[in-house]
Amino acid sequence: MSTQVCPWCDTEIVWDEVLGPEEECPHCMNELNAYRSLSVDLEIDEDDKRLRRMEAEENGTASEDDKGWSNFGWDEDNMQWGSPDKLKLQESADKLIHHQVDVPECSHCREYMLLTGQETVAGSSFEPHVHEGMSQPLLMAPFKLDVYVCTSCFHVQRMLNHTGREAMTVKLQAMSDLEANNEKV
Repeated sequence: MSTQVCPWCDTEIVWDEVLGPEEECPHCMNELNAYRSLSVDLEIDEDDKRLRRMEAEENGTASEDDKGWSNFGWDEDNMQWGSPDKLKLQESADKLIHHQVDVPECSHCREYMLLTGQETVAGSSFEPHVHEGMSQPLLMAPFKLDVYVCTSCFHVQRMLNHTGREAMTVKLQAMSDLEANNEKV
């Protein structure tokens, strides 16, 4: 009998040598082959670096543009925001974000987003939808959207402001109460 450890749940899997290794973990049902696995060497010694550079030069794959982790804003010391200016920028943004009521995550890079203002949606640019079983829409113009910007990738995201959320919640609760009484909103 041979054993194997699931990289997902750390369960030891004992498999029969006649049948061969398991293809998926019987505990968490994740695949056990290298399909979704990634190995990253966090500490590379100087001999490995020289060897990789020499191999790349021999194969003709060495490139001035290929900087490894630095393509993603990481320097050789594994620190993001390598320059002092970029570090100051991030510290300033973090101080502002710390005082926000809502702090959404960027859907692109998962960094926190900074509130940069509000956008008013006027009646002429918004056509409300009336759901079946309701006599009025959940959201009526004009309303305001909070505008957030990611300080890392500069993705922009909009979210209904607090007043609009409260108004929409009141309408949904009223609909729920009326449904309980079998009445139409």
